Amino acid sequence: DAESGQPLANVEVTIERLARLTVSSEEGRFVLAGIPTGRYTVRVQLLSYRPLTLERVEVRAGRRTTLTLELNATAIGVEPLVVEAERFALIEPEVSESRQIILGRELRELPVDITQRAIELTPGVTDGHFRGGRIGQETYVVDGLAVKNQLEGSSQGLGLEFSPTALEEIEVITGGFGVEYGSALSGVVNYRTRRGDPEEWRARARLLTDRWAPEELERGFAELSASAGGPVSFIGSGSTLFVDILLQGLLDADPRSKGLTCLRSDQVAPELAAEIEALSGDPSTAHLYCPFTSTMIPTQRGDRLIGFLRLDRPLSRHANLTASLLRNRFQRQLYTPEFKYNPRFQLGQRLGGTLASLSFDWSKDAPGRAYQLTARAAAMRLDRELGVVDADALDDRFDIFGFGFGDLELLGRDFVRQPINEQIRSGRAVPGYIEPGGSTGSPFGPGAEGIFFTEGTPGIANWNRSDLLAGDLVGALLSAQGHILRAGASGRFYRVESYQRAFSYLPGSIPVFARFYPAIVAGFAEARIATTETFTATAGVRVESFRSGLSFSPDRADFLTPTVDTDWKLAVTPRVGFAGAFRNTAGETAFRFNFARVAQPPDFRFFLDTTIGDSLRTDIRRQGNPDLSFEKGRAFEFGVSHLVGPSFGVSITAFRKELTRLVTGSLRFSNLAPGQFSTGDEATVKGIELSVRGRWSGLQLRGGYTLQEATGITSGPFDELEELAESGGQFVEFPLPFDRRHAIDLIALAGSAAGSQDSRWGAALTASGRSGFPLDRADETITRLPWTWLFGLRASLQLGSPRICGCRVRVLADGRNLIGRDNVLALRRDTGGLGPLPEDVLGAADDVPLAAAPIPQESSRYDQLADLNGDGLIVRSELQRVRVAAALDRNDPSLFFGEAFQIRLGLEVGF
Repeated sequence: DAESGQPLANVEVTIERLARLTVSSEEGRFVLAGIPTGRYTVRVQLLSYRPLTLERVEVRAGRRTTLTLELNATAIGVEPLVVEAERFALIEPEVSESRQIILGRELRELPVDITQRAIELTPGVTDGHFRGGRIGQETYVVDGLAVKNQLEGSSQGLGLEFSPTALEEIEVITGGFGVEYGSALSGVVNYRTRRGDPEEWRARARLLTDRWAPEELERGFAELSASAGGPVSFIGSGSTLFVDILLQGLLDADPRSKGLTCLRSDQVAPELAAEIEALSGDPSTAHLYCPFTSTMIPTQRGDRLIGFLRLDRPLSRHANLTASLLRNRFQRQLYTPEFKYNPRFQLGQRLGGTLASLSFDWSKDAPGRAYQLTARAAAMRLDRELGVVDADALDDRFDIFGFGFGDLELLGRDFVRQPINEQIRSGRAVPGYIEPGGSTGSPFGPGAEGIFFTEGTPGIANWNRSDLLAGDLVGALLSAQGHILRAGASGRFYRVESYQRAFSYLPGSIPVFARFYPAIVAGFAEARIATTETFTATAGVRVESFRSGLSFSPDRADFLTPTVDTDWKLAVTPRVGFAGAFRNTAGETAFRFNFARVAQPPDFRFFLDTTIGDSLRTDIRRQGNPDLSFEKGRAFEFGVSHLVGPSFGVSITAFRKELTRLVTGSLRFSNLAPGQFSTGDEATVKGIELSVRGRWSGLQLRGGYTLQEATGITSGPFDELEELAESGGQFVEFPLPFDRRHAIDLIALAGSAAGSQDSRWGAALTASGRSGFPLDRADETITRLPWTWLFGLRASLQLGSPRICGCRVRVLADGRNLIGRDNVLALRRDTGGLGPLPEDVLGAADDVPLAAAPIPQESSRYDQLADLNGDGLIVRSELQRVRVAAALDRNDPSLFFGEAFQIRLGLEVGF
């Protein structure tokens, strides 16, 4: 009661559109469970009181939305009092974990192409690393169900992408995540997908491209995005459908700020600088120095397809069924420097992924309490291929603005996909593969032999497939006082296949193949107790077990040793958290503390014998270990949040994470034994995060700064460990290779992008700054890579509603890397710079193939470009100078630079 302050019983609280209703208890409390993520209108009424309507009430995934309502007595019927609810809380006194939420409408305004870019803008996340953890130490949750590409977690993360227009929100948790989330050491990404509007159909379409731009700005980007959602009452009252599709055509799938560039004198050692000056300053050799540059890197064409569909059907007032389907296809050519001048054959990569899910939600509301039961199931397939692009099929491929509706064809695909025993029995090379070599067609003629390959193909044929069947069952009891009891069980069952063939052009070369069936099962229980209005305690325990599903031989040196099956590995991980507001602060200053033991199965790829190298070209072997156990750790966190006035909040968090039994692979063995995977590494990550959040009329701001240190202790080669233990020596602690000491992030939304309904214009600015990774842990003189800075901006202007369609039209302008910074992402570990070692370049000049005699003009190896004096004869001295130029060109630093400066224009139409 607004006048007396007394609690009111039997007040009806209704959520419109969902037809969900409950009544308050004697204490005036109420709770509604199982409300989908979104924005709603809430109607409150009691006889003899004026009705109250709250608009734009935000409901977030798995979180309480707390409403404190006051009703005014009236003796006559009057119109409801309509008020707008607070859009989001600047601080959250009841939340004990560190989390950031990016709402779907914000995500759709940001200058990002894929959701991973938005996740990178949250404090504690940099380049896929969550609070100093390795890639793969996070888990991904889609509409409440954990799905993860465990085969390639350490290199590919989830392996699937969502379009920014297909999501209702993204929640990123970097510390204190609950026991429901398993298979995570460092973080959780929680995706909530969009559902259709139950009242009317709404649709939008957008075209964005830089194809209009001058040559120096064009990167060949084109994007078509469309979505539609609304009621489908013919399958049931209240049913909705939502469809979203994203098509991208990419002439340069990975645009770099320098494009295709060359080594400059100031980037190399003095010996090489002198060679560059000599080449460029001599008219007879000037054509050999940096013969080809471009704002785009060649042979990097590609395209992306992301399609999403979601169907919601209410079964009753208390039950709802949801089905969704996500389809990904990303394919591209891979620029390979040694095949730069090969006119036909280049490497290519293709990823296909499908995720289908089904969810049943049941909830029942009663005065003062609610019950909820959720059952989910999902099937996922990821299929990744790496090989040589079929040049003939590529030439005949039909595309629109770079997007091709057909798959990128790879040579010998049917052969490498056939049963492995049939391949081995045939003894054949992969069809279409040819031994690389040649020199004709390069700017260096015979001087390029062994440096560039203008004939033949790369030797790589590689694919892997991961199938996942996942399910969980979760039940919850909720009270209006804020208490929650939750328990559940889950299972994930995989089928993994992996294929590698490093020298596919050689008949008889043996592929490496594996097929196995890992499984992960888990159960959890958690209680959240709101002891007072300002204090909440959470405690829970998770029990998780996994088995690799691989049989193995304990003694690989003896092929007669019988194989054994791996055992189930078990991890018990308790977690506790406390959160609340300090007394006498009116809820404006809050604290949180949490402690957790965490565990996750290792990346399944560590179970396999594998060849080292990103593209499998090195033939260095490591032995998989099928009996690896959990990677484990424990994490502590303490944070304080403060509301500085009604529109600005600030939070500071200190954290420490101790990881043990981490998987590592060793290559250096004094007895020349092959490298092996082990779980002997340890790591410690500690740091401080500062985050701010502000909301004013027509402006929203969020930012963060993270200072952290990530160090590790390596197990090293087994024989060296034994020597170290015997000598009483100490382990050496060093920075982890992905240790970012400083990270700065900023998101600013203004005008319509900030939710202002009266504004015709909108703007979204993103900024990020990162200190460099440690370059070489063995050389103390080589410390870290330079800082990187990126600024992005999307501006929009509403043009109005043309009469011919009754639609809404707005124009968009996107800018990426607006300051045009040449961010250096990598350096050569052997030099600590952009340039190679002088001996590597000059050594190539001395290694002259077939140079015992001069090459006459009549020879098939003769090339006028290498005949520097034009006398019709290429002598050894000329060949040496040409090979120096070829070696310099081969070592161009193009891939060491980050994102390019880009400007895109677009048009969006809404219906």
